[in-house]
Parts: sequence; structure tokens; C-alpha cells
Amino acid sequence: MQIEVQHSPAYAIAIAHLDAGESVIAEGGAMVSKDSHISVTTSAGREGQGALSGLMKGIKRMVAGESFFQNSYVAEGAAGHVTFAPTLQGDVAVHELRQGTMFIQSTSFLCSAPEIEIDAKWGGARSFFGGEGLIMIKASGSGPVAFNSFGGIKEIDVDGSFIVDTGHIVAFEDSLEFKVTSFGRGSRLNFKSLLLGGEGLVCRFEGHGRLWLQTRNTQGFGKLLGRQLPPRES
Repeated sequence: MQIEVQHSPAYAIAIAHLDAGESVIAEGGAMVSKDSHISVTTSAGREGQGALSGLMKGIKRMVAGESFFQNSYVAEGAAGHVTFAPTLQGDVAVHELRQGTMFIQSTSFLCSAPEIEIDAKWGGARSFFGGEGLIMIKASGSGPVAFNSFGGIKEIDVDGSFIVDTGHIVAFEDSLEFKVTSFGRGSRLNFKSLLLGGEGLVCRFEGHGRLWLQTRNTQGFGKLLGRQLPPRES
């Protein structure tokens, strides 16, 4: 199975090319089109998992901002393809995991090989203060993973230390450690910079690994859009 990305960076789509008998797992509601001989099944958990395990997986994904159910697309008898698109306009990236793990921001998972385990990961207070919510998506196993951004995607190979505004983080490999700090000098929270610098909180990544950034900030866009809307009538 191969995942091809077209129409980057503003209106990207992911096309999963399947050989006969191959399958792809996708977020609910992400499909744009498919060949007519490709069958679809919907479930909360992976094939072979018990009902209770699948239920818990679905609940954890829903809390993380993903859909409760996931769809499995299987090429029956012949090769075919399925096209997927994210809700927000922006780019799509594909990363090939080889018995590895990566973390993806909430709502950014698009599709993957069925061998990839998609789960929710408790991030603790650092994720809460980082503006990404308490849950992140954890992808582990072997195979391609496609994820989307708001705006374009920039890939960074971190070697040592690197700082990113929390609203621009899309995904990162688990070989990277991170801690949240304020914009400005030093590693401690600098409330003067936080309140007056206009940058809010940032993440300092340490180690060696890959990091994906998005060129636009969904939270900033939401605030700008909200100011343009008419007041709600009581």
C-alpha cells in the first residue's frame, strides 16, 4: 500500500493505492472517492480486538477530537484506490513508521496502514498549557501514516534543541522530548514575555528526531474569525 499526496500545499488530498486484498484505515468522514469494488467496514477497534477493547479505543479517540469509529477500506479482488481529504484547507504529509512511534496533534490523523495502532495518549499538564489539549494521538507500528495540517507543512530534523510556538506543532517522533515555556529568555515561564510579547507559550524540543510544523495557527485563525462574527442575539 502506498499513499500519494496531491494538490499540496493548500488543498492537499491523500490517495491510498491498494493492491488486491490490501486495506487502509481512515478517520470517519475523510473519504472523498473510491473505486466501486473497494469494500468498507466500520468499527471502533482493530480487527481481532475484543468488543470492550474496541469501545475503549473509540472513546479515547473521541476525547482526543477524532471520530469514535474508523473505516477500513479493502480492495476486493483487484487493485484500486481511495481518496481522503481533511476538513481544514492545508497540506498532508506521509511518514513511514518502521516499528516506531510518533505523536500527532488532535484532529490531524487522516489515514494509515492497518498495521498502525492509533491510540490516544495522555499528555499531562504540559500538553494542557501548550494549548494542544490533554490528549494527543499516538501512532505506532510499521507502515505509512498520513496526517494533515492547517496551512503548509514544514519538516524539521531536530538535532539538539529547537523551539516552536505551540499552535504550529503538527507531529513529532517519540525520540524527541519537549517542555512548555514562555516566549522570551530562559527556560522558566516568563510572564512579561507571555503577556506582552504576543507569542504566548512555546515548546522546547530536545534530542534527535523529526518534527512537523504547520504554517498557520488554528487557534489564531479562530480568534480572528470570531471577532468578525455578529454578536449572538439573546
